[in-house]
Amino acid sequence: MDIRDRGLFGELHPVLKLLILGIIMLLSLFVVMVLGSLVLIPFISDDWFDSLARGFDFTGISDLNVLRYLQILSHIGLFIIPSLLFAWLIGGKISRYLGFDHRVGVGLLILSVLLILSAVPLINYLIELNMRMTLPESLSYLEEWMRRAEDNAMELTEKLLNVTTIRGLLFNIFMIAVIPAIGEEFLFRGIVLRVFRQWSKSIHIAVWVSAILFSAMHLQFYGFLPRLFLGALLGYLFAWSGSIWLPVFAHFINNAIAVTAYYLIYSNYLNVDYEELGKETTAFVYVVFSIIIVGFILYLFFRYYKNRVVPD
Repeated sequence: MDIRDRGLFGELHPVLKLLILGIIMLLSLFVVMVLGSLVLIPFISDDWFDSLARGFDFTGISDLNVLRYLQILSHIGLFIIPSLLFAWLIGGKISRYLGFDHRVGVGLLILSVLLILSAVPLINYLIELNMRMTLPESLSYLEEWMRRAEDNAMELTEKLLNVTTIRGLLFNIFMIAVIPAIGEEFLFRGIVLRVFRQWSKSIHIAVWVSAILFSAMHLQFYGFLPRLFLGALLGYLFAWSGSIWLPVFAHFINNAIAVTAYYLIYSNYLNVDYEELGKETTAFVYVVFSIIIVGFILYLFFRYYKNRVVPD
């Protein structure tokens, strides 16, 4: 991966680059949300203004179409636009900076699907571990706030996923799989990982720091560990391949599987809940096999790319 920056601010220290990124994200989100909200004025109700008073807590909005519109809008404003603008300011050429030019073959895309599928039991096990997390009694107020935030996020997610038609399913895949896969990978793998690799001179530090920030950005504390693990997987795919499209595709597959499974289960088309794989004590064998298979697939990716990428 070529990590030299040739843009207008390409010679700045990584700390300043991260500061610029943060400013761009805040300004972009504000502008996009304001302009997008102006479009909604003829259609919004009082609960929209209530959500503003609660600090953009959208769980109280009853109109699901408005909710979905705002979900897409926030991802565009917070992830996609800032990533493209930052890549232009720092890298000069957006496609080169974000790794658009590095193509991947069908075989590697299929291997990335197998990687995500084989990681499901391990991710579910990490979810179970994360949910058991408790804080000391002196921090009970913080734990209560974290639980409440998690419940609100779950309520919002269930509102968005609760569809019974193919049209609704396809829209949810676009909203929850396509848009986040593009925006979050552009930002966390295409930019954050790259900046930290410049700073630390280490692929591994860059991968794990970007994964930590990726998980923390979701503000779902009881899903931190599984998102951290997923972020690390996606980070290594990008670091070894130099192509943003490989983690984008893997991220899309991960989210699309979850959305589709929710639809099939709650529409009574499927009786097996894949989210339970690895959670039961008796299913620990699935976790062991998951670790082995994930490790083997990562090794295959590493072997394939090791002669193409100069190691740190």
